[in-house]
Amino acid sequence: MKKQNALFPLLALAMVCGIGLACKSLSSSNSETNTNQKPGKPAAANATGEKNSDNSTAGKIENPGLEKPDFTATAEDLDKEFTKKGVTDKDLEKYENKNIAVSGRVSTIVLEKKGTVQPWVTLYAPGILHGVNCYFDDANVSQMKTLKEDKMAKVQGFMDDFIVPEISPKLRHCVVLEAN
Repeated sequence: MKKQNALFPLLALAMVCGIGLACKSLSSSNSETNTNQKPGKPAAANATGEKNSDNSTAGKIENPGLEKPDFTATAEDLDKEFTKKGVTDKDLEKYENKNIAVSGRVSTIVLEKKGTVQPWVTLYAPGILHGVNCYFDDANVSQMKTLKEDKMAKVQGFMDDFIVPEISPKLRHCVVLEAN
């Protein structure tokens, strides 16, 4: 029984490492795409698929009908809480099935969908393979174009019940709230 309990976090860590390595190789090609983004171009879509009437990529992104977050945190603080030594499922269950708004510096942007892996953004936290990974649904991928690497952003996403202690958090169904 103990071997099974130890195997699950190791498999999850291996998966996160693989994704991190893929991010590194993809981020160099995506940074070219992101640097060609014209300033002043409006956000292409929001959570409901409507056009954003704001003509600026900096600032708040309109997401009508978006639920208020259950938690608001910086990427560094949220990552630190999930990855601290000795953290347990019980310690993190307060985040289970909750909407979380996270702010931080964008360290990685992957715009392409790879198989079943949705496009994602990583908000920086110190350490190797640390940060909050924010996965976007197809309808909201266009919002990612408002983000730029090494710039601040605020993203809201859903933390499902797949929480692995001592592994950085992963949010799904994300939308951009603010982009600089």
